[in-house]
Amino acid sequence: MSSLSALLLSALVIDATGIKIADMEQGAEFTKCVSISDFQTKTLADEITLVDRLANGCCPKDSVPGQKWRAGYKGPQIVCGFKADGTIATSTTTGSNAQCTYNKCYVDKQNLACADDTKQLLNGCCAATTKANTGFPATCKNYFYSETTVNKDKVNYCTTYHKDYGTVGRAGTKVKTDDQADGKLQPDKIDTYAPCAGGSGAGTGSTTTSGVGRAAAGMMGIFASVFAHTMWL
Repeated sequence: MSSLSALLLSALVIDATGIKIADMEQGAEFTKCVSISDFQTKTLADEITLVDRLANGCCPKDSVPGQKWRAGYKGPQIVCGFKADGTIATSTTTGSNAQCTYNKCYVDKQNLACADDTKQLLNGCCAATTKANTGFPATCKNYFYSETTVNKDKVNYCTTYHKDYGTVGRAGTKVKTDDQADGKLQPDKIDTYAPCAGGSGAGTGSTTTSGVGRAAAGMMGIFASVFAHTMWL
């Protein structure tokens, strides 16, 4: 193999990984799958590897598209189920003719602080969360859930809300049709209990959910370097 071919092959391997949800635009559509391990252990700032959905619309085994939005609560930082009219629904069938309809999935970055000064995981929990009201600061309450995917994989996730939600007041609007606009989720428009304080979007990059924008930029730089190198050979 020539040195040029080896360099290009190495570039392709490198660009297949290293996606960070923090680098994606807040509210961006998410059309891939993320490994359950990454979903349950990685933060917005951590590198993850995305996986393509199958022809039947389902995520491969050991991966998820995010988590179905639970009405009234903030939670996982990749959420699914959004229909064009603003209602939430997903459907799956199992067996030899398995089919999955996740509807629209989006990035909903919150980046909440955990009680141990780490950051909220992609599944909405903290690393120390093992049940309801664990892992978060005292003013941030949570529910802890466990569900089984179409592939019979167990997935844990959390929803969160402010301890003083009654006095802080609700967030968003009662109108469902403003929850999505211009192909993106509008997190500030969704009707929820008062969200936990102290979160942030943690990154406002314009990387696409498939990582194509980042990969293309990286490849262009590599090709330019390779071209310049070969000119001097």
